[in-house]
Amino acid sequence: MKSQFFNVPEESVLQPTLIATIYGVIGGILGSFILVFVGISVLEVGIQYLWMLAIIFMLIDQRFMCFAYAGGMVSIVKYFFGYPDISIPQVMALVAILHLIEAVLILFSGHLGAVPIYVKGKDGRPIGGFNLQKFWPLPIVAMVAVAMPEASTINEVMKMPDWWPLIKTELLNKNENIVYMLVPVIAGLGYGDIALTTRPREKTSRSALHLAIFSIILLGLAILAANYPSLAILAAVFAPLGHEVIIFLGRRFEFAGEPRFVSPEQGIMVLDLLASSPLKSAGLITGDIMLNINGVPLNNSSDLEYALQFAGSSFEVEFLSGDNKIFKRKIIRRQNFEKLGLIIVPDSFGHSYLEISKGESLFKKIFRWHKK
Repeated sequence: MKSQFFNVPEESVLQPTLIATIYGVIGGILGSFILVFVGISVLEVGIQYLWMLAIIFMLIDQRFMCFAYAGGMVSIVKYFFGYPDISIPQVMALVAILHLIEAVLILFSGHLGAVPIYVKGKDGRPIGGFNLQKFWPLPIVAMVAVAMPEASTINEVMKMPDWWPLIKTELLNKNENIVYMLVPVIAGLGYGDIALTTRPREKTSRSALHLAIFSIILLGLAILAANYPSLAILAAVFAPLGHEVIIFLGRRFEFAGEPRFVSPEQGIMVLDLLASSPLKSAGLITGDIMLNINGVPLNNSSDLEYALQFAGSSFEVEFLSGDNKIFKRKIIRRQNFEKLGLIIVPDSFGHSYLEISKGESLFKKIFRWHKK
């Protein structure tokens, strides 16, 4: 998308894919420890119900493809009607742990590979921003709780302390010998966001903080529900409502705040730099304002093209760096008049831009078709 929209060379997808995979493996190891520590048994969370509801909710609105909504709904039904045969604390703890792992992954890698975009601002002018889309494959180790007549019949049984697990099994007879077996599970976590008012790194840090707070509160409510079953409704209701609050806060910061990447009164602002850019090698970063090249003032893309015609393989650029706008001067060297790999913020009304849309679900399309 970056290559087609900004007419820059395509970048390899191999490196970001490998990075996402490595972070996914690390997240899987972390998640496995937390799942075992809390004591989540996959037979008590009703994965089949969660998936079924998540797919149905996705057909209503795509952002509902999340276990926070499916888990909340199935837990509410269980609380009031006693069906299906699941453990509300276990379901809520699973939702909390998955979101906690996601928060960690967003914090450390959510900003990597952010794609620059142009969108329409509140005044109708195109503004710069970043599209954040991540997916992490998550190999994890989960547990299955089973009742055995004699635990000694199983080889290599490890005696666990009395306080473990934090959330006890509800669907098995506690008078029986309960044995937990480790099983491999493949999962996946996705993250989608947009950064218009801050740099991608700042945006993902804030998103990770909100998600971590949500996860910790939900995990606390799940443990509370395990000890006081009558309070399980608190966790069941908090899961979808708390997730909605996170989405509301994210949208409020982005669409109500002042855009960060707008054309300055003087100079041109750097939106993004390719990894091979000589400007990036010289120390320029997103948000820097280039003032001139070899003394030729820069105020729009036409000025940049004109200045580069006479720049040669080595030229001087003056720019304002960082949030404090510190004046700097650098010598830029490029081989064989290579392109700068520079993407600037839009500087006029004439730029193309991307439409921000929630997307239309299948149910909405059917309803619109039926209405016609």
